[in-house]
Amino acid sequence: MDIGGKLNPSYQINIYTIMEITSEKTSIREIKQMAKKNLQSIYSFPKTINSLGIIAIKDPEKRKFVMEGIAAIGLGALVIGNDSINIPNIIFAEKVSQNELVGFDFFVFDNEHDGVDVIQYMKAGITPIMPEQNVFSGMLREFNPMKFEGNGFFWNSDNPYCIFQKIVAYTENIKFPEDRRVLLKNISTTF
Repeated sequence: MDIGGKLNPSYQINIYTIMEITSEKTSIREIKQMAKKNLQSIYSFPKTINSLGIIAIKDPEKRKFVMEGIAAIGLGALVIGNDSINIPNIIFAEKVSQNELVGFDFFVFDNEHDGVDVIQYMKAGITPIMPEQNVFSGMLREFNPMKFEGNGFFWNSDNPYCIFQKIVAYTENIKFPEDRRVLLKNISTTF
């Protein structure tokens, strides 16, 4: 598993396996950081990227807007699909391996894109950024940093600016270590 302090890319990362083999003192955040470093080397993301996301938006115009916005604010993302657009810090893949999920921090999902298992994504500690009206509306709530409640960020208009606004809200909240810790805990305990 360990090669010079880095995860061997051929080793399949699974949050449950990692938690079993690490000491009790290792936090989920530390596990995610280790997995993110592995993803950065596998997909050649710059090491300066603090947050990696998954984009699963069916509409090509909205997807392009979100990709360009994510790149502009210094985030990185794996886009599910096969676009041929060249945008810095954005890569494309037909699907995301379940073993790689733990390395991602957020996912943007429009309820229309096939191949996204919201439950598995949240079990891996990935923050959902989705429409307010979704299959899991009864379980998901907007994150409120003042009350340390909620487990995601949800837009109420299908406008790409509203989608991007929630991505920005996510980035503003994770700047604060306690907000980031509570959000991750809330996500992990939802499912």
